[in-house]
Amino acid sequence: MSRLRPKDRAAPLTCACVCLVFCGLTGCCNPGPKPDGPVTLRFSLSLDPQVYAQSHYKKPPQFAIWIEDAAGEQIRTVWVTEKTGTGSWGGKIVRPVSLPYWVSRWNKETGSNGDPAPDNPAADAVTGATPKQDLTCRTEVPAAGKWNYFIEVNVSGDFNDSFPATTRDRKSDRNGNGQPSIVYKGRIKAVPGRSSEPKLMGRTDQFERVRSVIPDLEGISDAKDLFSKIEISAL
Repeated sequence: MSRLRPKDRAAPLTCACVCLVFCGLTGCCNPGPKPDGPVTLRFSLSLDPQVYAQSHYKKPPQFAIWIEDAAGEQIRTVWVTEKTGTGSWGGKIVRPVSLPYWVSRWNKETGSNGDPAPDNPAADAVTGATPKQDLTCRTEVPAAGKWNYFIEVNVSGDFNDSFPATTRDRKSDRNGNGQPSIVYKGRIKAVPGRSSEPKLMGRTDQFERVRSVIPDLEGISDAKDLFSKIEISAL
């Protein structure tokens, strides 16, 4: 019987080779299926009542939450306070500068013009009474997508030296706005377990409707403290 010479012997299978052979038969080395179902984005916010209680009207603020794709073409309102979202102010002064930046994005989202009104409100599913302290809301998005999210907030009558009821040139704040709305922005990928915190990106205008955010935050004081917590997570 002839014996195999060392160079004729089959080389032993290494661990890597064994894995390749076994996985080729069973498919175990293939990555698991990517999640193709929707992912829930959860927004949890807490207001500080001590802050808005110091304003002239002592009422909770108006605010809106919405998401956009990276190009800013897909826009979805997640939640907006009822008065701004429906244009129903209960016979009180209408505040067209309440959340002007959200209104401009809602116009693009819905193909509408102007502020929400009783005959052209935001959808019932995304409007609600202003919470006195805590709010949690959710929206579903495709898995693994990347989303920018925005939060705009405004408490009426929070006048200060920079945003007074009457300016030095005698311009009156007829809408009772005070410090204009401020806008937060963040980004999150729709992967369960991800979380994100937004950053304050700017403000709007005390007197005029604007469709863009003004980065200058000089003069904004306690308005920056309206939220004691902002947490965004993917579930």
